[in-house]
Amino acid sequence: MIQPEGSILELCHVTNDMDRAVDHWTNVFGAGPFYVFDVPAMAGQTNRGQPSIIDLRIGFGFSGGLLIELLQQMNDAPSVFREILDERGAGYHHVLLRVPFDQGRTRLESQGYAIAFSGSLPGGERFALFDTRDGNGGFVELMDLTPASFRPMELIHKAHMEWDGKTEPKRDFMSLF
Repeated sequence: MIQPEGSILELCHVTNDMDRAVDHWTNVFGAGPFYVFDVPAMAGQTNRGQPSIIDLRIGFGFSGGLLIELLQQMNDAPSVFREILDERGAGYHHVLLRVPFDQGRTRLESQGYAIAFSGSLPGGERFALFDTRDGNGGFVELMDLTPASFRPMELIHKAHMEWDGKTEPKRDFMSLF
């Protein structure tokens, strides 16, 4: 079962080497398989209030019901991802709360946290990363989770539940469709 409403849905790990990260998460934790794809900078992104041009390589896989996101920034633009990599290297970056976007925003802002990175997906779904490092050592992501955005997660979770733990630990995201 994918994590229920109101819980942490995703754990994100930033890396400088996607292949190494996939190997680590599959061999040490048994997570996977990971579906990897490149995300060119999307119009409308902001990083620390400034327009942003961040190119990413992302891998999604599951560990039980928890979605694991592996994220590699592919350019040198300033970003919340580069901040963590520069401060302490590869590792924990953020969690995604499975709550309605506006409800989560109100909760985080009432605790004094501000948006550090934001934008919209091609389908119009909003996302934002709040800098919560003083509370949890990383960031908290909120996202409009729609049936369309949830469908790939369901397919990746199904692949995880049926996976033998060895065959094709790294896969092309487009093979889901």
